[in-house]
Amino acid sequence: MASGISCERRSSAFRPSLTPYQSGVLIPVQYDSTRRESFGARFACSGPWCQKPRFYNSYSPSSTPSLKRSPVAQIQFPYGPPYFAPRNIMTDPARDKEQEFAPADPAAEAVDPSHDEPLDGDGYEKDYIDIATQGQSSSNTPSDAGSNQNEKRPTLDRTKSYATNTSALTRTDSHVDEPAQKRSWISRINPLRWGGIPPVPETRKVSREYNAPFLSLVYFQWMAPMMSVGYKRQLEHNDIWTVNPDRKADLMTSKLQASFKKRVARGDKYPLLWALHETFHVEFWIGGTCQFFSNIFQVLSPFTLRYLIQFAEDAYIAQRLGRPVPHIGNGLGLVFGITAMQMIQSLGTNQFIYRGMMVGGQSRAVLISVIFEKAMKISGRAKAGGREIKEGRDADAEKENNAPPKDSKQANKTSKRSGPKLVANAGKGISGDGTGWANGRVVNLMSVDTYRVDQASGLFHMIWTAPIACIVTLVLLLVNLSYSALAGFALLVIGLPVLTKAVKVLFARRRVINKITDQRVSLTQEILQAVRFVKFFGWESAFLARLGEIRNREVRSIQVLLAIRNAINAVSMSLPIFASMLAFITYSLTSHSLAPAHVFSSLALFNSLRMPLNLLPLVIGQVVDAWSSIYRIQEYLLSEEQDDEGKVDLDAKNAVEMVNADFTWERTATQDPDHLAFSGKKQTKTDIKIEKAARKQAVADKKLAAKMKQAPGKEVSGSNTPDDSSTLTEDREPFKLHNMNFSIGRNELVAVIGSVGSGKSSLLASLAGDMRRTRGGMTLGASRAFCPQYAWIQNATVRENILFGKDMDRDWYKKVIEACALQPDLDMLPQGDATEIGERGITVSGGQKQRLNIARAIYFDADLILMDDPLSAVDAHVGRHIFDNAIMGLLKNKSRILATHQLWVLNRCDRIIWLEEGKIQAIDTFDNLMKDHAGFQLLMESTAVEKQHEEEDHVNEDEVESEKKTLKKKRKGATLMQAEERAVKSVPWPVYLDYIRASGSLLNAPIVLGFLLLSQAANLGTSLWLSYWTSNKFGYTKGVYIGVYGALGAAQALLLFFFALSLTIMGTTASKKMLNTAITRALRAPMAFFDTTPLGRITNRFSRDVDVMDNNLTDAIRMYLLTLAMIMSVFGLIIAYFHYFAIALGPLFLLFLFAAGYYRASAREMKRFESVLRSTVFAKFSEGISGTACIRAYGLKDRFIHDLRDAIDEMNSAYYLTFANQRWLSTRLDLIGNLLVFTTGLLVVTSRFNVSPSISGLVLSYILAIVQMIQFTVRQLAEVENGMNATERLHYYGTALEEEAPLHTVEVRKSWPESGEIIFDNVQMRYREGLPLVLSGLSMHVKGGERIGVVGRTGAGKSSIMSTLFRLVELSGGSITIDGLDISKIGLHDLRSRLAIIPQDPTLFKGTIRSNLDPFSEHTDLELWSALRQSDLISEEASLDDKSPGRIHLDGVVEDEGLNFSLGQRQLMALARALVRGSQIIVCDEATSSVDMETDDKIQRTIATGFRGKTLLCIAHRLKTIINYDRICVMDQGKIAELDTPYALYQKGGIFRSMCERGGIRKEDFVGFQKEEQ
Repeated sequence: MASGISCERRSSAFRPSLTPYQSGVLIPVQYDSTRRESFGARFACSGPWCQKPRFYNSYSPSSTPSLKRSPVAQIQFPYGPPYFAPRNIMTDPARDKEQEFAPADPAAEAVDPSHDEPLDGDGYEKDYIDIATQGQSSSNTPSDAGSNQNEKRPTLDRTKSYATNTSALTRTDSHVDEPAQKRSWISRINPLRWGGIPPVPETRKVSREYNAPFLSLVYFQWMAPMMSVGYKRQLEHNDIWTVNPDRKADLMTSKLQASFKKRVARGDKYPLLWALHETFHVEFWIGGTCQFFSNIFQVLSPFTLRYLIQFAEDAYIAQRLGRPVPHIGNGLGLVFGITAMQMIQSLGTNQFIYRGMMVGGQSRAVLISVIFEKAMKISGRAKAGGREIKEGRDADAEKENNAPPKDSKQANKTSKRSGPKLVANAGKGISGDGTGWANGRVVNLMSVDTYRVDQASGLFHMIWTAPIACIVTLVLLLVNLSYSALAGFALLVIGLPVLTKAVKVLFARRRVINKITDQRVSLTQEILQAVRFVKFFGWESAFLARLGEIRNREVRSIQVLLAIRNAINAVSMSLPIFASMLAFITYSLTSHSLAPAHVFSSLALFNSLRMPLNLLPLVIGQVVDAWSSIYRIQEYLLSEEQDDEGKVDLDAKNAVEMVNADFTWERTATQDPDHLAFSGKKQTKTDIKIEKAARKQAVADKKLAAKMKQAPGKEVSGSNTPDDSSTLTEDREPFKLHNMNFSIGRNELVAVIGSVGSGKSSLLASLAGDMRRTRGGMTLGASRAFCPQYAWIQNATVRENILFGKDMDRDWYKKVIEACALQPDLDMLPQGDATEIGERGITVSGGQKQRLNIARAIYFDADLILMDDPLSAVDAHVGRHIFDNAIMGLLKNKSRILATHQLWVLNRCDRIIWLEEGKIQAIDTFDNLMKDHAGFQLLMESTAVEKQHEEEDHVNEDEVESEKKTLKKKRKGATLMQAEERAVKSVPWPVYLDYIRASGSLLNAPIVLGFLLLSQAANLGTSLWLSYWTSNKFGYTKGVYIGVYGALGAAQALLLFFFALSLTIMGTTASKKMLNTAITRALRAPMAFFDTTPLGRITNRFSRDVDVMDNNLTDAIRMYLLTLAMIMSVFGLIIAYFHYFAIALGPLFLLFLFAAGYYRASAREMKRFESVLRSTVFAKFSEGISGTACIRAYGLKDRFIHDLRDAIDEMNSAYYLTFANQRWLSTRLDLIGNLLVFTTGLLVVTSRFNVSPSISGLVLSYILAIVQMIQFTVRQLAEVENGMNATERLHYYGTALEEEAPLHTVEVRKSWPESGEIIFDNVQMRYREGLPLVLSGLSMHVKGGERIGVVGRTGAGKSSIMSTLFRLVELSGGSITIDGLDISKIGLHDLRSRLAIIPQDPTLFKGTIRSNLDPFSEHTDLELWSALRQSDLISEEASLDDKSPGRIHLDGVVEDEGLNFSLGQRQLMALARALVRGSQIIVCDEATSSVDMETDDKIQRTIATGFRGKTLLCIAHRLKTIINYDRICVMDQGKIAELDTPYALYQKGGIFRSMCERGGIRKEDFVGFQKEEQ
């Protein structure tokens, strides 16, 4: 290879964790070092994070001056040369867009520091990564860019790549031409390559299956055109046919929903199951019928062998004795008959598998669709795991008392039937199981549970056809061996239930393992989500230790599980052998002579049992899994739906009217799903009693409440549990709003104010329909739009985010952009409003996100606009602009409710609602409140100056700092997320070697293979010995024959077990080692890696791929090696006796390779498209459910549901074709196998005089078993490659990721830093090579214990100072020393663990408050408690042991991301964390940007007292907070513009003075500090 660098990747886009029998057939290209793919291979991006593909043209003039290289030119096909596919690049809008995105500098694509943590709920994409750094810049006309504006779907042709630091110059060599010259002759002799290369169709056609004739459907010939195209060139997105109209998600979902509703209304017990059956019954039963007949033929062909062997035996004996021989015609007729039966059986099986998989795929599509639709409607109470307690449940309660305990699961619906089952209540006075339906659980339903249903449908019919086949086989065995067969069969009958029982043990263990795995994955996800934070605090090693401990438990459990499973497998594989042994021994001992015809026909019959018997436990397992999944999904679909909490009356006088309304949030889920017992666990009698009592109490409370007109105490499950409850987690009383009484006019602006946690957001949520009303009335007189505090941004273009499904109205759109001050931002984005925003809005800053949020609400043109503190995240002047032009401008005739901390807006509002603790303190106009309300006057005095100047109180021009990096980068038009590279070839050999090495030693492989070869030798020996026995070759006594026969059989079973055991131990050890290396390396990767890689993709490697390595890979390898060894040994055996067989084997083997290669060319691409499109579905799904509040408030459920269904159809268009593709290959491979049977039959007939009939019988019985195995081997090879793909992806993370500097280098004294003196000496920093400096020549001397405020406009480089101090980005020049130590010389851990940071985005980890403040238990409870007290999270008088509900205490539960605390509380918690750390240097990054003035004052007081004598660097958002600091550093364009005491700077005039003036800070404000500071 000219480049000297090579790398190939293969898509792991296969159905996750497929069983060997399901994956369909895929054959990997054999690895060939001369044909390695060069590093230059380039694909385009696809997947949720990059809807708009990017394309880098790696085209080298030396190779093809006249053509831009098409991607096809860069992929080498195993069969034939690469072809150039000239296409006019300019006519392809997606391509233009790609080029516009290409970075201008060669290394520009390498790292993208512009975003915060991306999150992808998906976790299951299956694309693969190829590495590249090269991009070629190109500019396009605006019209080109515009031509793609309306394109929503990803154009899936190639994937853009994540870059390493490899030089781009190594990759423009002509790696295409060289192979083309070398291998061009193949295309001339390969007829499949004749004819031109088909052009890419302009539009996508409908699947050919829709109109295909009958025979084409039987043989899957309708797939041929696609296969042909895929063989001649790489498939493009337009080649993939759209989904068959009969299989569209919309059509099937409406069928299912209608049936489901009907059955629920009727009170069916299992409405979802029968609704699915009703929707798909035709296809389902076609598959069942095919399987039934193919099973019958599968049993009959071995039976017919008896006559063929009898024919050979008669001929052999007749010839020996000189009698007349039977006519050859009889023999030939039997051979043709057996072959025909095999043919029909193969077609039946293929149709059965295809239909089963299609039903599975369709069920999955429909279930995802209905789950999503339900997610849009589910009530908050159901989400929190509660159920309504209805009055009049006494009858039910009575029934429950008399019924067995588990009946407490019954639904509230009572009918003649028992009604749909619901999960048990959690008891202890809680109605509902208390687990709830958190977003994670719903994503799990969608990803795992629907997948299980999909999987189980594939082979479902085996459940009833396999037992029938067994019965027919028994009858035929009785015919063959009379009652002796019963002995063998008895063994099977006894063995199977025992095995099934053993399999059940596995299920119980698997459940335990799943919980451990969930713990590991959720911890991994949390660490990755907060990786910036983990790095800031230097917590990597501690988190790795926590992960390691969970992982050790997991691997130990998996090894035990797999050992048991291997034992079960060894027994089940050997059962037919032992059964046949037992039968033959009994037959022989009951004074029969062993006639070859009977014996070998019976042996073939016993062998034919192997497949159904092996598959049966597996299928039963899958069906049981799927059944519990359907049950779970049904439970979800039956959960309570949200009533829109208000009555809508568009003719009402007011926009909103509330009359004595109470609202409640739901209690948090009381049961941690990790600790949850398996659903359906019986309740004890005490539990039931308590629950009944609670119900009665609730009903009584409800009545009392109705009388007293006040908030009920225990009216619903939403309230906390009675005192005797001891749930696993602490129950915090949910927040409630009490007695809301107000109306809001049609064009009124009402402000909602109050301290942190007073219920402002709750009030807006209640109006948006997100809180449950427990009393009173609410009438909405207008359509609504909602701006939540956390802007929910879609992964779509800026324009799509603003339009939000509305039609484009240019003038209105322009006004909205103008009013929200978005124009300057759009001008900076590479493609204006057509620029795509990454997952969760990570590519835009907080301020931009919030302004998009406001723009969306205004553009929506609703009459009621709910705004939850939208001005907090934007700069002062921007806030003023938005308030003047948007809130008071475009919206002036609308009804507006604004929750805010910005008190300067109050005097411009019509009325003010003041909330405290969920109750209204006052509602009045500003003037009246100022006049009459002392509390309000006090509140306003703190902002008197700002009011007077009508200016905002926090006026640093700083939007969230990452914006600066974003824009810096975007001006260069660089890309968004780096996409996963898609693989081009098979997994390279070094990965296999590293996998073996990771298991401990390379010697492990020979040991495993040794066991395999020995077990095969024993297998062949057993059968040969049987043939010697039937022909009495050695003349031994019966006893010797029986003894040796038995011993060989037992040896075979044992060796099989040892083979499997050694393989699984090797596999799990390797998986443990590789995961450990990969996750350690990933956590050590620089921030740039996390900024440019979607979180979902990283999590996917550490969840899905590890799961594949743990559980599926060793199985796949075992089955593959086993079947391969069997096939080889059988072919060897046949050739030993029938030499001519070798002649037939050659061409058939070539045909086999040819079919497989032909298939593979298109299969791999199709699988990739499917996985990329699946990612889109996952992304849309998780994005949708995270934005339900927003979607509901806007009333856009239908649009999102429709969008998701379209995405599902897109995914299925490729998914369904992968099934047909596999069947296309299977039918053809079976044909080859059947030709081998035919050949063997002919050889037996023609050699009937020379070869002993017992050998003929042996060979015939084996060849029948082999037919199925050939196809199976190919499929297993695909499985192995698939599994190795996962290994390769993990191996890539473990070996190829860039690493930060080492954690420890020189020894650092324990007390460092003593004084906290920091010297910045000519510091220069850029985010990566080739980009401009962000800090240029920054020099500053910070004395120990000095407080420095850092201010400056957006993009001035404030946060960059923090990044350099913590070495998140290394310096390009200059140095930073802390207390005499150059920080670039010491280890990262030593540095980061000695500094403390209060980040802008307070991150909390799931666990307790204690584990958040002190994750590694280094401090006493008292220290932690005092930190909480200092940070004002708890009152002075609170005691350490007070754990009453609603109080914050050390063991208080912190949910995912700390969402059960308000933003202000989280900010205070981050402050407490810094206090606990007790570091000498504290960095404060806009720590008060999202809290009200009061909390801000608390924080400032704490900072002043708690950090006294420590060095403090504070990036300020509110100038007022830092004007009493020792010095102020004003940053401008990466340099220090001004640096002095605040007062001196103010007097000088300049940037700081102008900022002060705009912020209403006057000279007097400095006077108090002037003397101290000089």
